[in-house]
Amino acid sequence: MQTLEQAPALAPFARTARHPGAPDPVRIVSLAGPAMAVTITLEAGRNLRDAISIPLSRAGLEGGTVRFGQLAIAELHFLMPALAVDDQHAAFYSAPHAMEEGTLIDYACATYGRKDGEPFVHCHAVWRDRQGQRQGGHLMMEKTLVGADTPAQAWGLHDATMATRYDPETNFTLFYPTRLAEQTVTSTGKRVVLARIRPDQDLTMAVEAACAEHGMANAIVRGSVGSIIGAEFDDGRVIEDRATEILVRSGHVSRGHEGVRAQLDIALIDPRGHVCEGVLARGRNPVLICFELVLEELE
Repeated sequence: MQTLEQAPALAPFARTARHPGAPDPVRIVSLAGPAMAVTITLEAGRNLRDAISIPLSRAGLEGGTVRFGQLAIAELHFLMPALAVDDQHAAFYSAPHAMEEGTLIDYACATYGRKDGEPFVHCHAVWRDRQGQRQGGHLMMEKTLVGADTPAQAWGLHDATMATRYDPETNFTLFYPTRLAEQTVTSTGKRVVLARIRPDQDLTMAVEAACAEHGMANAIVRGSVGSIIGAEFDDGRVIEDRATEILVRSGHVSRGHEGVRAQLDIALIDPRGHVCEGVLARGRNPVLICFELVLEELE
């Protein structure tokens, strides 16, 4: 496992948040292994957690990410980002919400791992209701029901997972890259990196750092569930909300004359459930609570 104790030096962010615990000196934690990529079917009638975890378990993928879209939902339950009501957290969640049958998930990204030894899935999504109104949020996976068989793509590792553990800095239980067995074979093929980025790290630069740590000159962002403090886009738009959740619609990392550089085209969900999309400005977007990252190496 690789750890990065210091991110690249930055001027103080214009948008920041205070956490209840002392900052952990390790700001980025990551591990890498031979890449796994599988296509699964999300089966109608299952809750979304089981629809993801059962076929991934059969495939031998222990930890990673899942992407899907155009998914009909029989029943959708979700939370939205919210400001904390006390000093125990920097931000929190809204009360639960529900949508009627007929909702269509446009696109979603989920982190797949374990909580207390059992399969656990953390998912952010953007959807449309029957009237075509667009919204997004944090899906409640055990209550959200798949309405029709739908393909999904997954990337990850067979010997590592994202396991939850308590994080005293943020006072949340969060995913953490965790090796399940000692590596006995050195892979010469493509690799996948599982990473967790802590608060107040610029997201784009932290993705670059995680890629560089494993000597990846070119990679694609597959997994991307997390939160940032508002947003500043490269076209000049600024979102001032302090509590926002995101997923990366498309992202890549490549090496050029300036070194390793990432570009992240995101969907941002604000506390009202509104969705804003665009490419993040490099060096101006600090992580709020955490960011769960899965990178696939490009040969």
